[in-house]
Amino acid sequence: MEQSQDPSQRQISGAAIGTVMAALATPLEQSGRLDVSSLGRLVDHILAGGADGLCPAGSTGEGPLLSRETRVALVQAVTGMAPAGTPVIPGTLSVNPDATLADIEAYADAGATSVLVPPPFYYPLGDGAVADFYNYVAERSALPVLIYNIPAMTKVPVAPAVTAELSDHPRIAGMKDSSRDMEYFSTIAARTAASEGFCLLTGSDTLLSASLAAGGKGTIAASVNLVPGLVRSLYNASISGEATARSLQARLADVVFACRRPGFPAGWKAALKLAGLCEATLAAPLREATESATAALADELLEVLGEGWASRKL
Repeated sequence: MEQSQDPSQRQISGAAIGTVMAALATPLEQSGRLDVSSLGRLVDHILAGGADGLCPAGSTGEGPLLSRETRVALVQAVTGMAPAGTPVIPGTLSVNPDATLADIEAYADAGATSVLVPPPFYYPLGDGAVADFYNYVAERSALPVLIYNIPAMTKVPVAPAVTAELSDHPRIAGMKDSSRDMEYFSTIAARTAASEGFCLLTGSDTLLSASLAAGGKGTIAASVNLVPGLVRSLYNASISGEATARSLQARLADVVFACRRPGFPAGWKAALKLAGLCEATLAAPLREATESATAALADELLEVLGEGWASRKL
């Protein structure tokens, strides 16, 4: 990719980040190949429901189990399907900093607007090492970087002090926090409030309203694949202070809990199949939800969302 200047000199002002974004599921054929037709149907459904961004190749999208070739093809397909200006923020999956940069360069070539970067997993890392990793990547990144805090998966938390330090970096655009820890989230919000342009997002659908009240700017969530209209309505009601926000949050939580029961991300893929959006096929070696779990999920979603819930208007 041609660059007019050293990446370390470029600024992130105006980085495209939405308020309601999908942690995009990855439709797959039985062969494991990308199902482009279903991907287009899913992207259309998400955007028509009011979402304003797409985040492919993350945890919900089974990114760690996809080859770089497939992830890059996924990003390229998504950027081709989404209207110009839509934030497309894929996740990196590499432990090595230079391999992370190779992911980012490939995503930039494929049309991504920013990139979601978790800390390296496998080895326990202290705060200094985590800061060193992000500073190294950000200085060389072809795209604005969002810190991805998901300690349940990486086993490496990004401490509030580290985030506060990194929030002033001109190449770091924000953070997605999937810790499900409101004390942590509130601390991050307070410690980064003075960092102009730093965008704090929650990955916890069940805490969206609370995170907005604490100073968050939006969400990258799995539920946006299935019920984008519900998440958008909840976001709008929350920032407007409407009384309906509480009931909408409770309804969304019921959807999330139902889709968690068959396992992650199997439950979301099963729900998307029930909605007629894509097959439930998962990247190997993950297994699909069982027939009994899928039947129970269908009953729960019917109870929560009512008749016609799969009409793609939710």
